Amino acid sequence: MIDTATAPIDAAEATPLVSVFMFVRNGAATIRRAIDSVLAQTHANIEFIVQDGASTDGTLDILRSYGDRLKIVSEPDNGPSDGLWRALHRCSGEFIGSCQADEELLPDATERAIAILRENVEVGAVTGDAMITDINGRQTGLWTSGPFNLVDYLMADYCPYFCSTFFRRQALIGAGLESDDWNPDCIEFELWCRLAAHSTIKYVPGIFSKYASHPDQSSNKRGDAIKHMRGRLNHIMRMCSDSGFLGANPLLCVLFIWGHARCFCNHAMLFKRPQIAEATYLLVKETLAGLPAAYVEGLKYDEDFASRHPGPRGRFVSTAIAVLRRFQRGPRDDDGEQRRIAALLRFPRPPDAKLKGQMYARLALRYEALGRLSEAVRIWQDAAVLNQLVARADLEGGDRPPVGYRHIAN
Repeated sequence: MIDTATAPIDAAEATPLVSVFMFVRNGAATIRRAIDSVLAQTHANIEFIVQDGASTDGTLDILRSYGDRLKIVSEPDNGPSDGLWRALHRCSGEFIGSCQADEELLPDATERAIAILRENVEVGAVTGDAMITDINGRQTGLWTSGPFNLVDYLMADYCPYFCSTFFRRQALIGAGLESDDWNPDCIEFELWCRLAAHSTIKYVPGIFSKYASHPDQSSNKRGDAIKHMRGRLNHIMRMCSDSGFLGANPLLCVLFIWGHARCFCNHAMLFKRPQIAEATYLLVKETLAGLPAAYVEGLKYDEDFASRHPGPRGRFVSTAIAVLRRFQRGPRDDDGEQRRIAALLRFPRPPDAKLKGQMYARLALRYEALGRLSEAVRIWQDAAVLNQLVARADLEGGDRPPVGYRHIAN
């Protein structure tokens, strides 16, 4: 009989296989930093999966220069979402992370994340904070992610960073990774939605990666951006259908779609992509035209909601005025087009604390029905904080940095 207290630990068990994947097309300018950051991980047992979308700029030559340390497949794909899907399905590790061609992992990111996942067997993913950089890797800001909340994610009020997240492969399988009923246009968005519906996502304070934000990223390319938004809107409608995770709820569906409109249109304007903002807005309006009208306190929730319901602070300015003012302070090149489209972007007022609390309540009740009581309690606590019934510091035993982006001056 073996004494399990003193028996040697199998090396594979002590150092589980972690798959880190990258999907890339024409990333030669930045890819060496990304590759080197993965190869420098302090966790010893990593398979590095690279899915190249038939690059034409020398990316493939750079990849091949690393020899068998990278598992490379190069073939045409249908864009970033398809590349992600192909790369993810090549991963065989017990745990899975990612690092794209303009990103970097901190040296101990994998080691820290896997230790937490192994200590918390009920957790399907660990997500943390990120350092924001320009395309050259120079820091421009910090992103504090905060605990995952599916309502906030569907509202586009919050987004965990993929590069600062590590997944338990079995949790992804439980969420349907091996099924074929995914929307190919928004794989990353659907993955977060599915995982939140089936498993626990644990937030861990601390920076795990460097995320590059720059005009040439996929979200700032019109074809990729509109295709991705169409996929998101379709999945939101699926989530809010009779068979969806949140059940049939026209108001939730409309709130989520308008939340996406606000976030993605303003993002496009911020990066001086007014045509993307306009196309996104028109797509949203077209989608909403095919849905039942939704009402808040008996008033139709649309771009004219503010004029019907001024609220406690007076009439809400429903154009993208904050973005417009930013452009007015900045360079004037092509300002006329930006101003024209900024004036076109009219949004209803975001949900107030009362309405957002009701949205949280629906999610908490859904978790309760599934027996996921710890997650239900956390969402009820979010609702209590939102409505100023309790302070966040009292719940967590201290203050934490505010969620979101913080600029760092160079």
